[in-house]
Amino acid sequence: MAVVAVVGSNSLTLGPIASDISSDLETSVTSVLAASAWFGFGTAASALLLARYIDRVGARVILSFATIVMTLSFAACALAPTTTMLCIAQLFAGLAAGVALPACYTSAAIIAPANQESRILGRVLTGWTISLVFGVSISALISDLLHWRVVFIVLCVFSGLSLIAVQRGTLPNAKTQGIATNPISALRVKRVPYLLFVVACYMTAFYGVYNYVGDHIVQSLHKPVRANAWIAISYGIGFGLATFLDPLLDRLTQGTPKPSVNRLTNVALAALALVYLLMSVVSKSYVLLVVVAGAWGVLNHLGLNILIAALNATDPNQRGAILGLYSCITYLCLGVGTIAFGFIYSASSFIVLCVCSVLLCAAAASAGWLRKAVKVTTE
Repeated sequence: MAVVAVVGSNSLTLGPIASDISSDLETSVTSVLAASAWFGFGTAASALLLARYIDRVGARVILSFATIVMTLSFAACALAPTTTMLCIAQLFAGLAAGVALPACYTSAAIIAPANQESRILGRVLTGWTISLVFGVSISALISDLLHWRVVFIVLCVFSGLSLIAVQRGTLPNAKTQGIATNPISALRVKRVPYLLFVVACYMTAFYGVYNYVGDHIVQSLHKPVRANAWIAISYGIGFGLATFLDPLLDRLTQGTPKPSVNRLTNVALAALALVYLLMSVVSKSYVLLVVVAGAWGVLNHLGLNILIAALNATDPNQRGAILGLYSCITYLCLGVGTIAFGFIYSASSFIVLCVCSVLLCAAAASAGWLRKAVKVTTE
């Protein structure tokens, strides 16, 4: 939970404070958010090439190494004199995050009692709530009242504390097999390609909207940077409250997990599409955006839990490699989504970004229904 909170705080904090960084470094918001893209690319590369070694080396060893690299990277961010140096520091933070997150999710699956996987995974995912309610929101306030560099100093300190937590905690050095698997063999596991396509649409939609809602609030709604804190708080509270629904997911997926997971995934995607559509409608109202962000958090928590649990269940012997692919796709979408949505945002408006996210969620949901229809026809 501590490691997820640190990774989440860094991956989500650049959007709300991008305006302050751009003013201080005398560059554009898009250039600053390129650092977020480099974090995404670093995470994707590390997850693809290195996460598979979790199966061989063990989660605790990987987490220890990753948190050391993250701590040094955040210190470099705090000292960065240019956006180029900020991008390089974020790249190394991404390389560490790419193995840290799969190690966390793998450990959750291994230590969870039978039929309680969603509940335990939900607790680990609460790290994202901590990062949103405290990490991201406080970062916006610190950047507004003190300086954006202080944000990364705080991240550096908490990354060091998470390292101590990993070293002194009782987390086992979980290994699932004696040799490292590879991304190709993981990709051949049944249902993994379909689930990764859903992840790609899901994450591109999220990061594409999240990374620019902060600038929309500052530039279009003429609010101060600290106003972004309430978006993060509302989203984080919704994300956290959804934890109480995790035991329900366990009950719904017991007995016949695959059909139930497919239905739950499609329902979550359809609901998210409606939320993005609603965001486009209320985009001119700051108060309504804050309210809708709460529902956004609830649905994203449930969607993440469903997808990660489904991937964990595909092949227990290749969890590290499979979840490495998950993190690779997630942060590749962070990079690609940030850049692609940045071009769209510069040429149009925040409303268009929301509509694009609606289409992505609809495409992912349609893939699930199409996959089911093809399966029925084949049988």
